[in-house]
Amino acid sequence: MIAASGRRPAPPVFPAPPTPAQRGTAFAGRVPLAWTSGVAFRAGGTVTIGGSPWTVTLLPAHVRPFARRLFAADRTGLLPETDQDRTAAVFLLDLGIADPLPPSDIPAPATDIEVVVPMYGDPAPLERCLASLADEGLPVIVVDDATPPPHAKRIRALAQRFGARLIVHDVNGGPGAARNTGYAATTAEFVAFVDSDVIASPGWASRLRVLFEDPLVGAVGPRVRPAVQGTSHIDLYEQTRSELDMGPDPSRVVYGVPVGWLPSASCIVRRAAVTEPPFDATMRIGEDVDLFWRMHEAGWTVRYATDVVNHHRVRATLREFSGRRFGYGTSAAPLEARHPGRLIPARPSLSGLAVMWTLSSRHPWVRALAVAVAVYEFFRQRRELGPDMPLSIAVGLTARSLWSDAFWVGHLLRRDWWPVGWTTLALAPFSRRARILAAAMAWEPVRDHLLRPTRLGPIRSLALRLLDDASYGTGVIVGAVRDRVPNVVTPRVRIPLWPRKNHPSRES
Repeated sequence: MIAASGRRPAPPVFPAPPTPAQRGTAFAGRVPLAWTSGVAFRAGGTVTIGGSPWTVTLLPAHVRPFARRLFAADRTGLLPETDQDRTAAVFLLDLGIADPLPPSDIPAPATDIEVVVPMYGDPAPLERCLASLADEGLPVIVVDDATPPPHAKRIRALAQRFGARLIVHDVNGGPGAARNTGYAATTAEFVAFVDSDVIASPGWASRLRVLFEDPLVGAVGPRVRPAVQGTSHIDLYEQTRSELDMGPDPSRVVYGVPVGWLPSASCIVRRAAVTEPPFDATMRIGEDVDLFWRMHEAGWTVRYATDVVNHHRVRATLREFSGRRFGYGTSAAPLEARHPGRLIPARPSLSGLAVMWTLSSRHPWVRALAVAVAVYEFFRQRRELGPDMPLSIAVGLTARSLWSDAFWVGHLLRRDWWPVGWTTLALAPFSRRARILAAAMAWEPVRDHLLRPTRLGPIRSLALRLLDDASYGTGVIVGAVRDRVPNVVTPRVRIPLWPRKNHPSRES
């Protein structure tokens, strides 16, 4: 339903989480913690760079002893023991510098989780899914979203075979509507959502249940890796570039970091953290992004736990591969309409653009201006960080900031502006400026291929990456035109203003 103003009514706000006083610190002594991979520890164990949200943090003095021990322990984990340890642990957890470790051994099955599996179409993957879930012994609800015969009969037989409760829709409503129906049929404190093409690892839900010891955690998701069984080009590409694989580093799920959302292909939600229904059923794609963004906006913590891994079926044909990426792209416009400003495709700074422009000039004196821009950016960063930050941190952040601007320009030209980007690649042999832009476009795919090589050769790998990005970008463009949401194809240039005064520190 559309409101009289022409705008879609806002979905209900999720319930508020416990306050800090209600939450306390006791939970931090019950679950081992680990240093989050990808977070740098600098300046003799006083400064962290990274986390979620990404920030530079001058650690308070009372946090540093535990932080140093936790960093030394790496991913083996450490259990906070004293009151000071627990206070430090909560500080590090809330910045995404530390993350809770699920048990490595499979615990006894949780008694307060029910599983919902939305289903439509060919039930062949469902058999593998239900078989993997049966080992844990949790109650399972299969929601058949109006699958036509003869598949519907097979779905019913599989539900009976594996002891799952079956609910059948008369009209297809999409995955969000199916999950809502399943959620409404549950009564447990926690509800796990698992797509029908997912193969769950043994004890996955019970292992992740431990992370809900923190009363602020509203949802948790495992890493979802592709179940590669063939040797087609798509299979081999998906090994390292699956859209559902959020990467090897655990994270708090917040806007603006690499793990900015969780796929609902595998996740667990705390009932007290959502309204009923939890998903916006009007969205056919992107409803999971909307769910977790709303949860975070309400104040809940959403966690991505890479120590638990589930697998999903690979779409092995080129048509399925490209079509799925296109579909993901079309979700950008409705998500931007619900969460303004979050789907802007790039936010490069004027400093970074100036460096790229000057380096692309044929005149040496113009290229020399890049040094002046970099010097300005260094002193701006230095003043922003404050006098307590080591000089090396300002140098590193200056380089990172300028590199990030080039990265996002390349990202924009590969995806949302891919027609312009492909034209740029064609002009690269004839134009120095086009070569600079082409280098920015190629940097991330080449880096990813070198760091995470597949059995595909570099030419095929890079070609599929271009198709991947262009398919997604086409979906974004189509959605922007269809829904009249220009923000999703309009970058914003940030102006790096000189700070009015330097910060005493970035200590939090």
